[in-house]
Amino acid sequence: MKFSKEEEYLRRLDKKLKKLIDVNGHIVFKPNKKNQFDSLTAIVIAQFISTSAANTIYENIKDFFNTKYLSAKDFQNLKINQIKKFGLSQNKARTIKELSEIFLDKNFYDLTKLDHHEMNEKLLSVFGIGPWSVNMFEIFCSGNLDIFSSKDAGLRSAMNNYKMIKSDSDWNKYDEYAKKWSPYRTIASLHLWKSVD
Repeated sequence: MKFSKEEEYLRRLDKKLKKLIDVNGHIVFKPNKKNQFDSLTAIVIAQFISTSAANTIYENIKDFFNTKYLSAKDFQNLKINQIKKFGLSQNKARTIKELSEIFLDKNFYDLTKLDHHEMNEKLLSVFGIGPWSVNMFEIFCSGNLDIFSSKDAGLRSAMNNYKMIKSDSDWNKYDEYAKKWSPYRTIASLHLWKSVD
């Protein structure tokens, strides 16, 4: 089986992760830097709910607007209560509305061109965007190869399943263990997610 150089590196580094990568096979990592508003909206929808529930809501919203990618303009004339009707909580609706206003601002620029610190500052200033959401954006939009989030229940669950970490351990134990996967923690994360999906 053909693996990427990042996967080969991780397979040599960690026997437990090797098992998981061998079961999964090669995973193609294709971040999408172009549609940043769409990516952030999908990330907001996915907060605190299952992947399948999040995908359903996200696809329904795209169907409603009859679009492949959501844009800030789609939400321009909608109030928070109208956005909520897509099956979202009040908080998520407010976050999406706030994001649409930021993206429609004339002074707005490409987030992936900001350095790590500036991007964090910009995104964390948005209501409802926390460290997990920023991490997901860095993975799926910026294409940062070295991101791991112990705040992600799926990642913790996969690490428990593969006996990397004992269940009910502190979150920092997961972060500590993941440090060894640097500089390819993102690739390890993709494999962990695939094992629990």
